[in-house]
Amino acid sequence: MLAALMSFAEQAYAGKFIEFETGGGQSNQVRIIGYLARPEGSGPFPAVVVLHGCGGFHQDMLAWADRLRHWGYAALAVDSFGPRGIEQACAGFGDQPADAFRALAYLKTLAYVSADHVAILGFSMGGISVLAALERGSVSDLYPDKFRAGVALYPKCSGSSGIMTAPTLVLTGALDDWNPAPECEAMAAGRSELGISRSPGDRSLVQLIVYPDAHHGFDLAGLRFSNGIKVSGHHMEYNDAVTRDSIEKVRTFFRQTLRHE
Repeated sequence: MLAALMSFAEQAYAGKFIEFETGGGQSNQVRIIGYLARPEGSGPFPAVVVLHGCGGFHQDMLAWADRLRHWGYAALAVDSFGPRGIEQACAGFGDQPADAFRALAYLKTLAYVSADHVAILGFSMGGISVLAALERGSVSDLYPDKFRAGVALYPKCSGSSGIMTAPTLVLTGALDDWNPAPECEAMAAGRSELGISRSPGDRSLVQLIVYPDAHHGFDLAGLRFSNGIKVSGHHMEYNDAVTRDSIEKVRTFFRQTLRHE
């Protein structure tokens, strides 16, 4: 499996593939694969865990890790599917937040990582995992290590209270028909919806940006030269202007929340 993943690295990527252990009891432990990129120098550097969407690990994960490295962060892009023999899990996958916390624990063992300055970044399903990892009273209560901040790109927000343990940036598109933006607006505002009851609380840690002309997957480079595609009945389309702006928004957010640069 590690050899198969390394086929992604035919281009001149700066990092390397590593393995770390995840899972609960002995019966379901898995050796998870990740792509680790680190800046030059001895550090310690702030770090970011990067999570893929329901289609699995892809080339853009390497690009994001190397981008973060260029900005001065150690970055660990996690493949939750490959080691488990999963091709896609758009119907749901519950183990990714646990993988993220195991990745955080792994990063904290590295001498060149600033252990208290680790953030999380995820796309679509990975964005849902970001919200779960940062939501107060959620899965984060199961782990002693905590993320300092998080970025969720086009996540489904209906399952989140919006009451977070750390600053959270949500970037989504108004034209997203897979994970609709109004659900994220309701989360950020603390509004209850049909079938979803949200308790009063402080949601000031959530920063929501909705791009008027963006669809789901607006940053996927593989869609750059198409007019969009249908996946599971949903429209996905690249938007260059939104991609460029979202990258700058992420950079600024991490600069502020990780107190770096």
